[in-house]
Amino acid sequence: MKLLSFKNAIIAKDPPTKEEDPEFSPEDVRYSVVRYVASTTRNAVGPSVTDPRTGEIIESDIIWYHNHLRSYRNRFMIEAGAQNPAARSLNTPEKEIGEMMRMVIAHEVGHALGLPHNMKASAAYPTDSLRSATFTQKYGLTPSIMDYARVNYIAQPEDKGVRYIRMMGPYDLYAINWGYRFLPEANSPQEEKKVLDKWILDKAGDRVYEFGGGYDGVDPQSQRESLGADQVKAGEYGLANLKKVVPNLVEWTAKDGYGYDELAEVYGELTGMWRGYISHVIANVGGVYETRKTSDQQGVIYTPVPQDIQKKAVSFLNKDAFTTPDWLLNQDLLNRIESAGAIERIQSLQTRSLDNLLDKDRLKRMVTNEQVNGGEAYTVVELMNDLRKGIFAELYSSKKVDAYRRNIQRSYVDAATNYVQKLKEEDSEGILKSDIIALMRGEMERLRRDINQRRSNTNDSLTRYHWNDLVARIDASLKTDA
Repeated sequence: MKLLSFKNAIIAKDPPTKEEDPEFSPEDVRYSVVRYVASTTRNAVGPSVTDPRTGEIIESDIIWYHNHLRSYRNRFMIEAGAQNPAARSLNTPEKEIGEMMRMVIAHEVGHALGLPHNMKASAAYPTDSLRSATFTQKYGLTPSIMDYARVNYIAQPEDKGVRYIRMMGPYDLYAINWGYRFLPEANSPQEEKKVLDKWILDKAGDRVYEFGGGYDGVDPQSQRESLGADQVKAGEYGLANLKKVVPNLVEWTAKDGYGYDELAEVYGELTGMWRGYISHVIANVGGVYETRKTSDQQGVIYTPVPQDIQKKAVSFLNKDAFTTPDWLLNQDLLNRIESAGAIERIQSLQTRSLDNLLDKDRLKRMVTNEQVNGGEAYTVVELMNDLRKGIFAELYSSKKVDAYRRNIQRSYVDAATNYVQKLKEEDSEGILKSDIIALMRGEMERLRRDINQRRSNTNDSLTRYHWNDLVARIDASLKTDA
């Protein structure tokens, strides 16, 4: 079949002056415009007007809100500051900030042309490939500009010449070709569909051309802001860079004659990115890969994440999420932005991660996977055993427990207690008929037994009081249904 295309189908022009066209207005539905709006909003959007009868996209207005510059300035400093000298300033060089703006606008143009977010795209690239100058300069950070993959946080300081900012990729060319190519020999929608279906089948099995919306939180390879196919390795690289950035933030954000508001803002966003890297890894536990297929393609759509990957993810979480992140507690930095609050901040970050890990839907998926796949599954009992040994490591090694670890240990007991407490509630979430309450009851009984056997082994009074308190909390929880 002959394929035809249109040259200069989209042309970008500067708006006319009043003299050239006194009637021109960016509000006129006849014109699609890119607008820079003076606003404190930190975002960019690309809404469009569509004919509901045909699906034809009639008009679009892409808006860059002024304060979105702060979003990219901060993210560039946080995620590339360890590797790229250009990122170590509040005044991001025009070359870099300009490229970021161009790529954001390209992303919004994608929306204007009808492309949705493709959060699965970035998982097509091996994680270590994002440390390669040759690879990243040719292929970018992800196969699609429609992915949320803004800055290369995988590259390490020793990696020279890598690309740090996303760009359009092969998936985008494929999607636009599929959506807009003129097929003159197709005399009906049915004939055209046959060609389009064949193009999809031709790319089947090539991860560069896979799609995933990334909003249900089930597929770990379809996530916002993630990079590379291995989320654990990506998290390790990302955290290694953050640990190098934190000691430099005071210097990089300082402005003579000003206070430390910028430092507080950047540090706050950095802790959020730490939580993001952790959540990318958590998604592997009880996760299910989704490979979208039509009925004429071979194979299944949903596949549980392999046992070894889930176990590796929990090992990462015990090491990098639930241990005390001393590197975040830089006193030279914190003493410039707050009088108190570090303990509560870390408690919130860790507790939210723990609650995410112990989410009821995740646990239910793990129970289902064990029933279906048997010995090949990472079970909920294994998860709780691995988690307990990590979070309560001081108990099993007879060591003093610091304030941060006491908090996460209390959060662990609280999470289990919250499930058992649901015995008093109506079963709107289907928990009472699942294995979750039995699991949590058994874990608390096991933990109580272990604490009773070992709590006298410590010489630290506060640690001993802490163990006694946890036993009291567990006792109270287990009496809930008495």
